[in-house]
Amino acid sequence: MQRHRVKMIVIMFTILFSVLSMGTAWAWTYYVQQGDSLYFIGQRFGTSSQELKGTNGLKSTMIYPGQKLEIPEKAQTASSNTYTVKAGDSLSSIAMKFGVKYSQIRSANNLTSDLILVGQQLLIPTGTNTSASRTNLSRSSYDRDQVMLLAKLIYGEARGESYQGQLAIAAVTLNRVDSPLFPNTLRGVIFEPWAFTAVHDGQFYMEPNSTAIKAATDALNGSDPTNGALYYWNPATATNTWVWTRQITGKIGQHLFAI
Repeated sequence: MQRHRVKMIVIMFTILFSVLSMGTAWAWTYYVQQGDSLYFIGQRFGTSSQELKGTNGLKSTMIYPGQKLEIPEKAQTASSNTYTVKAGDSLSSIAMKFGVKYSQIRSANNLTSDLILVGQQLLIPTGTNTSASRTNLSRSSYDRDQVMLLAKLIYGEARGESYQGQLAIAAVTLNRVDSPLFPNTLRGVIFEPWAFTAVHDGQFYMEPNSTAIKAATDALNGSDPTNGALYYWNPATATNTWVWTRQITGKIGQHLFAI
């Protein structure tokens, strides 16, 4: 009888421990970025700041960059995947692997730089496409005048390139509009001092052809062959050594593209 009682107690404690363990299960680890708050993180992952506090044993909502937080399993978003950074990875290579823009990964993880660490877990946006990522910048807000503005830049900068090369220049321009490193309007990006040779030397003011207009339209509708590049240059003529410090994402025609 005594042995049976002890056995029952052991079973009860085992069940209790299992239930408690299930209650504190988490989906993955998130590292706090500069500017994060528990509320912001909770909104992103479909949970509350209170639940994040409880899961991580926090006594207040104060968090700091680099702090490790466990995200409750039920909060994991259905429209996202997670990826653990491996040696040799970069945001660009990860973006190429999952078929998304590197800027989308930065935004989804609230990254303020391209620095990632081995073992870091990243949220990979899925269920969206590059066209959707520019909804507020293209179909809903760009009119013909702005299409022509972009086409003139393409024609002035890259009329000697193939259609794909011209599309790439357009994509870089729009990626800059999306980036916090540049002005947040198309006109602001194009006329940023010394940003584009064609604006500086007057070639921007030439009349664009149909290829440049098509490239502008397609880029505004989401096409981006550069993997989210923010910079491009011709290695045969570039004199600025700084560009070679950037991470190259590919080569199209005569231009190298980088982030």
